[in-house]
Amino acid sequence: MTDPHDLSGGANRKPEAASEPTSWSEPQAADPALAARFLYRWAGQFSAALVRIRSRFDGDLDQYLLYLVFVLQEISSAGNGSGRKRGLNALSLSEITQIPRETARRKLLALAQAGYLRRDEEGLYYLGDAYSVDEVLNELKPLWDIVKLER
Repeated sequence: MTDPHDLSGGANRKPEAASEPTSWSEPQAADPALAARFLYRWAGQFSAALVRIRSRFDGDLDQYLLYLVFVLQEISSAGNGSGRKRGLNALSLSEITQIPRETARRKLLALAQAGYLRRDEEGLYYLGDAYSVDEVLNELKPLWDIVKLER
């Protein structure tokens, strides 16, 4: 598969491992029944995770989406070695999540009140202690386990 944006004619392309998929849209197996079984198992685990997450956030998946931005930021800062925590405000989170700013502001206040986030004196929000990154990853681990099994 060639990259239409690669002007080198493919000369800069790294050889691909035979067992690795080149994208998520590429099926792992030629057998449609295997692909359907994978999707069924993964979607079942995804649904179960959403039900657990929804109950944790009092039925409000928008709160989880806002919270997840902080989790991803935490993972990113740990991965790049900076360890620097950057606060986010309601406007930035509204733009990232496409949740209206006033709605995001109310939900952020609720997340801070519940301990999921903390808010500083400048109005910036940071990840709180009520639900750790490890807990989030463990909640989503069954999704990854299915992907690993199918590889």
